[in-house]
Formats: sequence, C-alpha cells, structure tokens
Amino acid sequence: MKRYFSHMVTTLLAGACLVAASCSKSDEGPKIPEPNFPDAVSQSVEAGGTYTLNIEPNQDWEVSVPTATYQWFWIQDGSQKVSSKIGSAGKAQIVIGISEQEEFDQNRVCEVTLKMGGQSKVILTLTRGTLERSLSIRTCVIDANGDFTYDPDSETSGLSYLYQADPATNVSLLWPEGRMGFMMPVLVEGNFSWAVNKMPAWVTSHVTVGNAGERVELLLMGNAPAYPLDGADDKLVFIDTDNHDKSFEIGITIPPCRDIFKISDFEAVSRFNARAEYYNSKTSSWVPGSAMGSIMGIDGSKIYVFSEVKQQYGEPYLTGDAEDIAWITVTEEPWDETSEGGVVQTRKVLVGVSANPGDARKGVVVALPASEAAKITGPDDIIDAAEVREQYKPYIITTIEQEATPGAIEAAEPDYMTEAGAAFVKLASGAWPVTDYQVTDGYQLTYTKADSWQKSYLTFNREYTDYAVYGYDGPQEPLDKDNCWITVEKSSKGVVIRMAPEKYAKEAKESFVVFSDAAGSYAMVYCIYDPDADIGGGGDDFEVKFASANVNGAILEAITQDNYKQIAAQYGFAESDFKENLEMNIVQYVLIYTAANPANAELEVTSTQNMMVMPWGLEWLDYEPLSETRLLISMTRPGAEDPATGMVQFLKGEGFRCIIHCKPTF
Repeated sequence: MKRYFSHMVTTLLAGACLVAASCSKSDEGPKIPEPNFPDAVSQSVEAGGTYTLNIEPNQDWEVSVPTATYQWFWIQDGSQKVSSKIGSAGKAQIVIGISEQEEFDQNRVCEVTLKMGGQSKVILTLTRGTLERSLSIRTCVIDANGDFTYDPDSETSGLSYLYQADPATNVSLLWPEGRMGFMMPVLVEGNFSWAVNKMPAWVTSHVTVGNAGERVELLLMGNAPAYPLDGADDKLVFIDTDNHDKSFEIGITIPPCRDIFKISDFEAVSRFNARAEYYNSKTSSWVPGSAMGSIMGIDGSKIYVFSEVKQQYGEPYLTGDAEDIAWITVTEEPWDETSEGGVVQTRKVLVGVSANPGDARKGVVVALPASEAAKITGPDDIIDAAEVREQYKPYIITTIEQEATPGAIEAAEPDYMTEAGAAFVKLASGAWPVTDYQVTDGYQLTYTKADSWQKSYLTFNREYTDYAVYGYDGPQEPLDKDNCWITVEKSSKGVVIRMAPEKYAKEAKESFVVFSDAAGSYAMVYCIYDPDADIGGGGDDFEVKFASANVNGAILEAITQDNYKQIAAQYGFAESDFKENLEMNIVQYVLIYTAANPANAELEVTSTQNMMVMPWGLEWLDYEPLSETRLLISMTRPGAEDPATGMVQFLKGEGFRCIIHCKPTF
C-alpha cells in the first residue's frame, strides 16, 4: 500500500513538472539572432574632408569614436558633431568628419567602434597623414642696368620689388651701381611658420621670421665689417618655429670685394680763384672751402698729387715733388678702425689750394685702389711727362685749375658773366699775346652771345687813361676806335667791353684791347666772340616728363616765372630757390611723391648724363638711370633731422642743365 502511494506521488510530481516545462517554453517567444558586424575597413583620409561608411546591422546599434581623437575625428549627425550615434536594425550611413587642421609631424588615427547585442567591434580605422613642409625662396628680378627691379604695382601687391617666377637654388648678393653695399631682396613663402636660424657673418636682414601662408620680403644685406675680401659661399638655414628639428637650407654667395673701388661726386675740373676760393657750380659762385667728394674701397688705397710745371722752352710736365705740389692740399677722412667700420668704406676727400701769388696753375689728384697702390714704387710710376699714364686715368679724382693773381683787371662778378655766356681769365705771363704787346698783365675775354657784355663788368685796379684796339694780325697799326667792332665804356658798375660781331669782316672774330696810362701800356685783353665756346651756366632745351600716361602716386610740374610762387606755397619749397635759378635760365621741375612706390613714375629726360643728388649725403633721395634718356627717382620718408626737400641736378660744364626739386609727402 505504501509502495503504491509512493509511486502515485512520484507520478503526479513528474506530470506536474512536464506541465510546468510545457508552459515555460511557450512564454519565451522567438529566439534573437547573433549580431552581424561588418568586416573591418582601414582607410587614409585628407584633412578637412569626410568619410562615409554604409552598415546594415541586424540589431539595435551604437557607433562611437574615442574621446581622445574627437579633436580630429567626429561623427557628423546632420549639422551636429557628436562622438556617438545610435540606431535600429537596418541600413544606415555613418559620416565621419575630419579636422581641417593639418599637422606636419604626427599621423592622426581614429578607430570607429560598433556596439550591438552586448558586443563591440572596431569596424573602421581612419588615418590622416602628415602634411609635407614647403618653403619657396625667390630672388629679385635684375634690370638692364644690373639693379633691382621695383614693383610698379606695389600698392596692390604689397611688395617693393618684382621677383623671379621660379624658386631659387642659390642666392647671390649683388652691389648695384648707386647702392650702399652688397644686398639681394628675396621673397619667402612657406606653409609653416619659419625663422632664419643661421646665416653667414657677412650677411644680415631686418626681417627673419614669417607665418604660414604669408609672403615675406627679406632684404638680405651684406654686413660691411665682415665682407670676405675674396668672396664666399655659405648657407641660409630656415627652421620650423614649432619644430626646431625641421629645417630647410639654401646656398648664399657674396662676390669678392678686394677690387671694389669708386670715386664719386668730384667734378672733372675743380676751379679755384687766386684767393683760393672754390667755384661752386651748383650755385654758380665762388665760395671759401674745398672741392669735396669721396672714394670707396678697401684699406690700402692711396692718393697721389701732381702739379703742372711750365718750362720756358718746352712743354709743361707733371711732377709729384713736395716743393711743387705744396700749393695743393688733400684731406682724407681717416679709415674707421672700430668694429663698425666696414671692410669696404666710403670716405670723404677734400681738395683745396693755397692763395696764388702768380700765374694760373694746374694740378691733378689721383687715388689708386689698394691692389694698384701696392704695385707703385713712387709717384713717377703714375705719370708720363705731362700726362697721367693711360692705365691710371680712370683713377683721377679731379683736375685742379687755379686762376692767376688778378693783376690790373678783374671780373666784377664772374658768376654773372658765366650766366651771360662770358668768361674772363688771366693769361700766363709768358703767353704770346702778353709778350707780343709787352704788357705786365694779359687777359682773355670770351663772349658767346650778342648781349654777353651786359653782365660782364670789369674792375680796374690800375686806372687807364687810354686804350687801343688791334686786329688779329697783331700789334701793328691800331684799328679806328670810332668804326671798330669793339668799344670800351666806363659805367658806375665798372668797365664794359662791347663786341659787335656783325661789324667784323673776318671769319675769326678776335681782337686785342691794350690799356695804358702815363707810364705806358700795362694790360691787354684778348677779345674773342665765339658762339660755340664751352662756357658753363644757363639752361637749355632740357625736358623732363613722365614716360607713362598712367602715373599714380607722383606729381611732376615745370617751374616758370608765372607759377613758381604758387608751387612754392603749395608744396612747401623756398621761393628764393626757384627765383634764383629762374634768373639764371636754369630749367626746373618739382617732383612730388604721394606714395612710397608710385606706379609708372619713370621719367623721360633729355639725358641722364652728369647727375648728382643734393644736399650732400642725403640718404632718402636717390636716382637710377634706366637708359640714356630714362630715369627712375626713388624717395623714402625723411628722418626727423633730414631736410624735407632735395634736388636731382643735371650738370653742364660748370653750370646746370636742369634741377628737379624733390619732396615726398606720403
């Protein structure tokens, strides 16, 4: 009975379990499938772009990027940047954004993770590669005269110069005519922030840094105290300011300077009167002082002085003997031995004379560069009889001419005579007209114009009581003074000798006027009328105009008697400067720069010969002859102590052809 009950209980329990099990399976529903992760993909991408990944998960999902790389990679969810995105089973697109910020030295990697069904997997690996550094260095375009070419469109370009189209492989410094030393403008462009890390001791630059994407002009200038005599080759090194281990280099060359030598600003002939006053051709007047110029070269140059000695029976000759050259004084600015002094230096030189008690005299001053001076054993090596030897003529600083002591007659106002096209000089005591007429003093009076006599007054230190006029044939029968082509008149301003060439029958219009007093004949004036005589002073048909009709940033105006006061007031010049030059018939213009580099400001001039800048030593004003008739004048802003105006002068003989008055107003 017990066994039966036990069996029944067991059977009942088993049945209950089966029922329970049957009910449990019915409540679970359909079974969830395994997540279907896509195959992993690796891809390189560009900065600033996007990458789109197509997926088709079979469960609810979440895609994410690491927070550590979120600065460079993110999920683009519409207009939002997010680090994760969720979705449900089915097709979907995942757009990954990539930062625009490019980097040079580190790859950036992002792993995109897909989570699904409690599992996760890296389904995408993106790599943004490094940026390659680039640095371009272009040198300045050199013009036909060997100088640097300014950018005519500088206001638009922002650049001072024009540059070569192709990058340079080497930078060569140049020393163009009129520049202050070796230099070369270069244009630097890089895609990284850079700095000049190393340059040779013989070069320097005010600008040495630049930012990524900028165009930076470097004016590479020679460092004068470190110029190598025989030239040198070296390198410029640029570094990345954010990574000093990364550098770029380019070769740089400086030419030899051993043979650089230049003589500047001296007139070919320096004139002095008997009182040792210098004739200033810029003001057409005699002034106390010396002729002034400069020599440029290396240490070791030497100046030699020679005087002309006349012989009674024979040609004059040159000598460098101390007693013969004592009347000439040469003062040379000393060589700068300090650390600021350059290997090549420009030094001022003054040439003067002592008062002259006798006949007119001449001298020559020669400056030899160090290389030539080293070969010279003495002054006689430089001269040959009456001349400087041919190989040394390029080194003549100036030729000196000093007038004789005035004697009985002087020009009352020699500068006005020059303006009028007249010249009055004393002849040597042994000259043939003086000896022929047996007088103490002889002179030569030359007129080039019919009205030259109007400003040619003579002062007599010994009064005459009579005069006689002789023809070209010499001291025979005097001409009839009442019917002569020459007349002598006294006035309150002095004595005037008039010449009327239309009354002279012969082709050569020459005669002699001999003055006498109670003691007899004492002075003779050799009178010549010659329209072609080379007498300085006065302007001519010199013309200045802009070469282009499309000038921007510059003003050019001719100065006339009608407008000089208005121009002086408008632009801030002195009226007296204009007026004085107008009275001397000198062609004048004003050139005003309203911009530092005006466009198309080249000038067309009658000639670019015999030019100079005044005042002496003015640094903000310079000129560049582009051809025989083409000129470019450059102006920078004057310093606080500089004069506000300057002049570019065109010389003719001992006077002016033209003056361009210059002023920057920018």
